[in-house]
Amino acid sequence: MAEVAALLRDLRVFAPVPGEHSVLRPLSHRVGFMFGLADRRLAAAGTADPVASAVLRRARAAALERAADGPAGLVHGDLHPGNVLSGPDARLVAIDPRPAWGDPDFDAVDWVLEEAADLTALERRIEELAALVPGQCPRRVLGWCRALAALIAVPRRRAGRDDAQTRFLMALAHG
Repeated sequence: MAEVAALLRDLRVFAPVPGEHSVLRPLSHRVGFMFGLADRRLAAAGTADPVASAVLRRARAAALERAADGPAGLVHGDLHPGNVLSGPDARLVAIDPRPAWGDPDFDAVDWVLEEAADLTALERRIEELAALVPGQCPRRVLGWCRALAALIAVPRRRAGRDDAQTRFLMALAHG
């Protein structure tokens, strides 16, 4: 967690101020893309899943609302363990960005949700990370977790997974 916190701090510290003529899109664009992809994958599955569709619909609305309010900074947009390498001096290096302007707390979601199978564990991970990342708001990170949990839970559910983490993510997405 300390290494991830250092990476998140670096992304915040070295982020430029959003410019009037920036080529970066707002975080709402990234959110729309992610949920659009999830919708297409669900539709391609061929069998209707009204519960999954409803969860995705509510989650998209919550994520777009969250993207529209809050602080504006540089967001990596796809910061998960697969997009982080060990760099020089054992520092983590983020790769394959999907940059946007928006709430930097968005980038913490995959790190705090990993291995969390209940709300207490999730809140503990959020508090632990927020204590190490100046400016990170635990309430906002939890809100992003609730809004984005469906993107992880629905594919797991469609694959027939019924483990504790999948059930927790579905419940988290339901609110």
